[in-house]
Amino acid sequence: MRSFPGWAPGVRRVEVIEGALGPGMVSEWEVSVLGLRRRISSTLVEAEAPRLLRWTYEGPVRGWGECAIKDRGEGALAEFKTELRPAEPVLEKLTSSLPARNVAHNHLKRCLTRLGRVVSENGGGVRVGPLAAA
Repeated sequence: MRSFPGWAPGVRRVEVIEGALGPGMVSEWEVSVLGLRRRISSTLVEAEAPRLLRWTYEGPVRGWGECAIKDRGEGALAEFKTELRPAEPVLEKLTSSLPARNVAHNHLKRCLTRLGRVVSENGGGVRVGPLAAA
């Protein structure tokens, strides 16, 4: 992804550790959140460029993620879904508090707004949040 990880503060390093670009590729992510640094392994499960990516997380955080890109008239809709579960007791305790969840939610929105501005020719046209009812 263009300018990655510059648009994702907290991601210190990403390195492909196994496989070629595509399904089965394993990468290691070094992330820093709320003063805690952790290494997380991610396996790319599905890749249908440029429309769909699915991956899993293993390590101190476990779960999955997905990004689907759809044409929407003059623009595009990038829909991200993720499920993360802390595997370490200290992370589980930290993420169980409402303030920590709010910080994580706001951080993710800022990251996605930055990503939208990086890939968009019209940075002002970037919106992060649920789709407006039609």
